[in-house]
Amino acid sequence: MAEILPFKGLRYNPEKIKDISKVITPPYDVISEKERDDYYQLHPENIIRLILSKDLPGDDQSNNKYTRSAEFFDTWRKEEILKEEAEPAIYIYAQEFTLSGKKYVRRGFISLVKLEDFQTGQIYPHEHTLAKPKEDRMNLMKACNSNLSQVFTFFEDEDSKVSNLLHKVSGGDPDIDFTDIYGVKNLLWVVKDKAVIEELTLQMKDRALFIADGHHRYETALFYRDQIRNNEGTSKSSDNIPSDYVMLMCVSMEDPGLQILPTHRLARNIKDLDPEKIKESLNEIFEISDMGNDCSTEILMQELGKDAQKHKIAMYMGGSDKKFYILTLRDENLLDQILTGEYSEWKYIDTGILHGVIFDRVLGIQAKNISKSESVKYIQGVEDSVTKVNGGEYQIAFFLNPTKIGQIRDIATKRHKMPPKATYFYPKLMTGMVIRHIT
Repeated sequence: MAEILPFKGLRYNPEKIKDISKVITPPYDVISEKERDDYYQLHPENIIRLILSKDLPGDDQSNNKYTRSAEFFDTWRKEEILKEEAEPAIYIYAQEFTLSGKKYVRRGFISLVKLEDFQTGQIYPHEHTLAKPKEDRMNLMKACNSNLSQVFTFFEDEDSKVSNLLHKVSGGDPDIDFTDIYGVKNLLWVVKDKAVIEELTLQMKDRALFIADGHHRYETALFYRDQIRNNEGTSKSSDNIPSDYVMLMCVSMEDPGLQILPTHRLARNIKDLDPEKIKESLNEIFEISDMGNDCSTEILMQELGKDAQKHKIAMYMGGSDKKFYILTLRDENLLDQILTGEYSEWKYIDTGILHGVIFDRVLGIQAKNISKSESVKYIQGVEDSVTKVNGGEYQIAFFLNPTKIGQIRDIATKRHKMPPKATYFYPKLMTGMVIRHIT
């Protein structure tokens, strides 16, 4: 169950920060080194100095990027660059954007939610996590004692009761309104009305939450909670303490603005790149449609998107072949002996079929491994993928349809995990709209 709480958020003070677009960034894990440098130059109080501080020569245990983040955080609060809400609030966050020529609005709310363990609770992950990013976020959380950005979750809302409430409450002028560097309009309403908060709390109490983005931050919050309890000698059955909660963004899975984009794959280090042998192996499980070497990527993706009930993957082979193909799974039952145990649910999702069958079985890449593989690159651009194959940097490109939101829910509910980069929620939530100091 989702146990939500309002909180006194920290927000950039409009009297000190005249243009909030100068101090906001995307999530830390999608920011490149160059982009980090650009954000540093953009404004001296940009949130980048908190979420992705730089390593410097001479850093040690007492003076490093985490201690510098904490110093900036303390200074900005003392100088009221970041100003705390006078009363507890929940925050309605909407993003207006255009995708493939169509306009969307994604609307949800930011609140505290009580942490639940993945094994027993009703907050469900769908991705594996890695140790290094969790260590990084843990060091930052210890230094700043805060949730600097929200974990992104979704929930079932078939009766639209929550969505209708959010629309009703966010009818007036927003407290924050700006357009980010991606052309996305970001709007935030601060809601302190106790009756509204009570109604939202009541509506959410029996709903499960599914993590869309922020798995590493959520797991870090779990570790931090346990560490605080251990340090204070507080048992899990004791009264709630602040570290029992984490800042989440919650969006209805029926919201038309909850859009998922595909992440395509490039493969290399394939020992035997014989197009005919590869096609012969694929033909055991897939119907193969030869799209030729003069097929445009636009037509390829249109063909890939036809017949949503079938599992289809597009492929471009380099080397002597240089052709586009559409691979259509003949029958999910053919995968019963291939995808077993913890991978048994992969036969229902295209990314699972690509990783568990084509990569592992046909190409010998062993892409079930969750660690970063030098043999596989994850990429958004279709044209870029073809260019990299033609240039010899990679040998084959694979193109996917987006994962469906219901597929994420179904696999997560069974407590299974999806392959790496199975989802790319668009647009990304901006960091710095509201911060939660754990007090």
